[in-house]
Amino acid sequence: AEGLLLRVAGVGTFVADGKAESSLLHVANIAEEIRARGHAHSFTLLEATRKSAPLNVAAALGLTTGDSVFHVVGIHFEDRVPMQLEDRYVNPRVAPTFLEQDFSQVLPGEFLLLAVPLDEVEHGVDATAATLDEAERLDLPPGSPCLVLTRRTWSRGTCVTFVRCIHPGSRYRLGTRFRPGSASGAS
Repeated sequence: AEGLLLRVAGVGTFVADGKAESSLLHVANIAEEIRARGHAHSFTLLEATRKSAPLNVAAALGLTTGDSVFHVVGIHFEDRVPMQLEDRYVNPRVAPTFLEQDFSQVLPGEFLLLAVPLDEVEHGVDATAATLDEAERLDLPPGSPCLVLTRRTWSRGTCVTFVRCIHPGSRYRLGTRFRPGSASGAS
């Protein structure tokens, strides 16, 4: 029931491969999480552009439709297996040098954590079926179950980023452990 054992009829019982896990109570760095598990992290940048904000992005960032935003799309790999499709929009008023970064040296999220002091974070998690594009990028059959972590962050009352992190449901779980009433567990 806890997913620790895998039973194969007629073959035997085996220790199950653990799913990668990320906490919901802090802004996680997927590269650090992967390395902490003793695995190799790599990142492939698919898109890094400046564009006009569509309605949903403008609303999420507290901007007006058509305002300029930075858009980055990339895939995070764990031992060459796709673990996360990152689809990130950034408010250029808060991080004007964002697109000038070499994302092969510093990941988009890492740069923002270093460059912009965050004082508020909002997380949401949804279970979805992978679209054709997502399935292709994550090396999954179309319609495969995925976990989508949607995050918005603020600095001094201004929204910094709106990001969707899409994870294959079969390879990832979101969870946390905390002590009720502690500062990190307060909500």
